[in-house]
Amino acid sequence: MSWFSFGRRRSLSRPAATRSPWPLDMPLLRWTAEESFTLEDACKGLQIWGMTGSGKSSASGHLVALSYLRSGFGGLVLCAKPDEAETWRKYCQQTGRADQLVVFSPSSPWRFNFLDYELSRPGAGAGLTENILRLFMTVAEIAGRGTGGGEGREDEGYWKRSLQQLLRNTIDLLVIATGRVSVPDLYRLVVSAPTSFDQTGSETWQTRSFCWQCLQHGDTASKRGYQAHDFQLVADYFLLEYPGLSEKTRSVIVSTFTSMIDVLNRGVLRELFCTTTNVTPEDCLDGKIVVIDLPVKEFAEVGQFAAVLWKYLFQRAVERRDVRGDPRPVFLFVDESQLFTTAFDALFQTTARSARCCTVFLTQNLNNYLTAYKGPSGPAEAKSLLGNLTTHVVHALADSDTAQFVAELIGRRRQLFMNGSASHESPHPIDDLFGRRSGQQSGGFSESFEYDLQPSELFRMKTGGIANNFQVQGLVWRGGRPFPSTCRSYLWTIFDQRRT
Repeated sequence: MSWFSFGRRRSLSRPAATRSPWPLDMPLLRWTAEESFTLEDACKGLQIWGMTGSGKSSASGHLVALSYLRSGFGGLVLCAKPDEAETWRKYCQQTGRADQLVVFSPSSPWRFNFLDYELSRPGAGAGLTENILRLFMTVAEIAGRGTGGGEGREDEGYWKRSLQQLLRNTIDLLVIATGRVSVPDLYRLVVSAPTSFDQTGSETWQTRSFCWQCLQHGDTASKRGYQAHDFQLVADYFLLEYPGLSEKTRSVIVSTFTSMIDVLNRGVLRELFCTTTNVTPEDCLDGKIVVIDLPVKEFAEVGQFAAVLWKYLFQRAVERRDVRGDPRPVFLFVDESQLFTTAFDALFQTTARSARCCTVFLTQNLNNYLTAYKGPSGPAEAKSLLGNLTTHVVHALADSDTAQFVAELIGRRRQLFMNGSASHESPHPIDDLFGRRSGQQSGGFSESFEYDLQPSELFRMKTGGIANNFQVQGLVWRGGRPFPSTCRSYLWTIFDQRRT
C-alpha cells in the first residue's frame, strides 16, 4: 500500500499515552475550598509545627496520613510514643489498608537482618563495604547524641576517621574470609585483634583469635577483582598498623566501636536485626505500610537505633528504584522527628521529589532540631533540612524562635504607615474661657519593609478540643509558588478534629 493517497501522507498510528495512576498534579487533600495539596507538593516534603496540645497530630497530621493511605502509597512510620502503632492500625482499617500493615516490634513475627540484606539486596551497590560502613556511621551519629559524642573537639575528625578505618577493614576481612557480615562476628573480630607485635607471632593468640582465623581463611580464599588488593590492605592494617597504635589511642577506637555495636549484639535489637529476614524496605515500595513499633518513650535508645536503621535503609531503597517502572509514591511519616533526624536526611530530601517519596516531619519547635544536630555544623544542617521541606503547616506555637523562623519564611513586604500630630497653646487664661486656642496640626505617610505576618499571630491560634469546638487553626506556607486565592506564599485554614 502506498504511503500517499490523494496527495496526503498517512500518519503512523501511535498508542495512546497512558496516564500514571499517580500523576504529580494529583490532589491529595484540600487546605481550603480553593487550594489543594498535590502529589508534587507532598514529594517536596512537609514539615508540621505546633506546641504540645496544638493539634498537629490530631488535625493536619491525621489528615495527611489518611490522604496518603487512601491514595495507595506505601510507607514507613517511626514511633516515638507508645500509642502510635495503634493509631496507625486504626488509620489502615479506616482506609481499607489493614491487610498491608506490617507492625515491626518484639512481639510480632517480623524480622530484618540488615547486614544480610545489605550484602544481597537489589542494585549494583549491594555488598559494597562503604555502604555498610555508612550505615554504621549513621547509627553512630544517633548514639553520639546521647553521650555528647565529642562534638566540637578539635580531634573529633581523627577519631571518626579512625573508627571508619577499623570498620572498613573489619567488614572487608569478614566478607573475604566468610562471605558474610554479622554483628556478632564484627564484635568477635575486633576484640580478638592483636594489641602488640609480639602477640601476632604468639601461637597461643593465633589459636584463640577469631581475627587470626579470618586472616588465614582470607589468605587462601578465592578472590574476585579488587578483593586481592583489598585483602593485602586488610592484612597490613591488622598485623602492622593496628598493633602499632598506642594503647590509649587503640582503646578509644575500640571502645567507640564496641559501645556502638554492643546494643545491636544483645536483647531486642539482636533478635530483630541479627537473625532472619521476612520484611525489607522494598516491601514499602510494593505498597506495604511498615510501622516501627519500638517507641522511644518506652525503648529509649534501642527504639532510636531501630528506627534510624530502618529509615536510612528505606531512604536508600527509595533512591535506587526506577520510578519509571515503579511509580508508586511512598511516604516517610515521623512524629517527634527531632528524635530520628540524621545528617543524611537533608541530602535525601534534595532528590526526594524525583524518587517520589513524601516526607512528613512533625515537631514542636525549631530548637528541637538545633538541639538534635550537635557540633559546629549543627545549625547549618538543621536549616538545610528545613530548607528542603517546601511546605510548612504551622499550628499554635509556644516558642518565639520558631515564630520568628516562620515569619522569615513568609518574608517582608512594603507597608505604608500613617502618622499625625496636633498641638495647641493658650497664651492667656481668658482665651481658654472663651474657647479660643491656637495650635498646629501635621500628618504624613511613611513606608517600611515589615513582616507580612507578625510572629505574635502564631501564639493566638485555636488548638482544638471542646473549648474550641474541635477546630484547630493552621497556617500553610508553600515555597516557590504563591497560593492563587491569597496571592501570597501562605494561607490560613481550619482543621476540624471530628472530620479529619
